[in-house]
Amino acid sequence: MPESDDDTRILGNRNRFPTTSWDLVRTVQNVRTLETLIRIYWKPLYFFVRRKGFDNERSKDLVQGFLAACLEKGSLTKADPTRGRFRTFLLAALTNHLKDALKAESSLKRGGDQALLSLDFTEGEREYTLEVPTGDSPEAAIDRAWARNLWKHALSELEGDPAHLEAFRMYLAEEDYPAITKKTRLSESAARTAVHRLKGQLRDRVTDVIRSTATDEAEVAAEVAAFMNLLS
Repeated sequence: MPESDDDTRILGNRNRFPTTSWDLVRTVQNVRTLETLIRIYWKPLYFFVRRKGFDNERSKDLVQGFLAACLEKGSLTKADPTRGRFRTFLLAALTNHLKDALKAESSLKRGGDQALLSLDFTEGEREYTLEVPTGDSPEAAIDRAWARNLWKHALSELEGDPAHLEAFRMYLAEEDYPAITKKTRLSESAARTAVHRLKGQLRDRVTDVIRSTATDEAEVAAEVAAFMNLLS
């Protein structure tokens, strides 16, 4: 995407991050926190199961069963931050769930119609077909899907004047400022200011989510770097 002297990279050049914690995970009873975690992680988990060789219907049942089991047992609040990334914890828990499911030889549809979120598995399967290369390992699939979902979530959380949001959308689509100002009717100065502000807001949205499941600033920095690398 285009850069100019007064533009900064999307996630900036921060050298330090606030001390992080798993407070949001430990208090996952907070509905908004729970929704955020599920929205970001359900599709990567689905991609992982599909790459394990399960068909789409079986994968849907397994992911729904896994998330329902996590909610019923309070598994998310039991995650141990000393054992690594939250994503690693989820992957280990899901792998164990798959083993149990195979032993039980059932679809393990849990929770009935009481799911907190309506998960669009039809769209998930379409994205899986389009976005996951045939040769991808399950682990690579889940990492890339995590980064894409986090990016989409952060973009959906942006707030601002419609013209400013449109200017930022065009900027991300690599439109130049003359095109942006023509479409939005903003001055170039106003468009650049809007883009700069929304970059900061996007950076904060991404780091807030990563911060909620990291243990310290070194892990936040590593996860931000991994996020940027996966999107490139």
